[in-house]
Amino acid sequence: MTTDIQSSPGSPPPTEPQKNVFARIAGVLFAPAETFQDIARRPDILGPLLVILLIGYVCTALVMPKLDMSSINAQQAEQMRKQNPNMGEEQIAQMEKITAATSKIFGWLGPIFGLVWYAIIAGALLLAFRLFGGQGTYKQAFSATLYAWMPLVLFSIISAIVITARGSFDPTTAATLVKSNPAFLVDMKEQPVLFSLLSSFDIFTLWTVFLLIVGFAALAKTSKAKAAVIVLSLWAVVIVIKLGGAAFTAARMKA
Repeated sequence: MTTDIQSSPGSPPPTEPQKNVFARIAGVLFAPAETFQDIARRPDILGPLLVILLIGYVCTALVMPKLDMSSINAQQAEQMRKQNPNMGEEQIAQMEKITAATSKIFGWLGPIFGLVWYAIIAGALLLAFRLFGGQGTYKQAFSATLYAWMPLVLFSIISAIVITARGSFDPTTAATLVKSNPAFLVDMKEQPVLFSLLSSFDIFTLWTVFLLIVGFAALAKTSKAKAAVIVLSLWAVVIVIKLGGAAFTAARMKA
């Protein structure tokens, strides 16, 4: 007499084993639709957060010793002399020391600030999708945002490798360090607003925007077309704010 070990008609279907964080990272980069469906079903935050934080601090450790502040100090000194022609060299030197110290502090705090930024983006996107009839929880939104950010994490790794190979890093050239956007076609000082606009259309940024569309379409249970309208609209707002900042800085430098 044999025993049937197959699932009985009333038994639940077998569940798929949960993918680990590295399998999900590979999945969002190369098979995003299927992977984000899995993330929407079983969102995780700690795994991708730790990966992003670890890579962020490794890249920071590689980049910070290569930091060349001469260009920033020169621009700052020029602006200070315009505002106060009587400012002495000692005061400028003191300001340069403060700038160097501040840059190091913000450099090491950068990965932490990044996580705060991801949390804000996740909340803003979730709010927008819920306002337009979408579903989803904050845990799903935060998880999808962290995984969608992996192309920019990859960009930071490539940037760190380039900086290490060069031996020094001028922070004013950060936007065109990797020729992944058309901003290198214009001069940042002569056309700051156009430079800011072109730098927004970076391959890695566009990849991230695409993944946010796919990810939030999955968790909000909405069409990709509707998700694209929402995500692209918010991205456009960010670009407008960025352009406004560039225009304000340019006007201030000319004053």
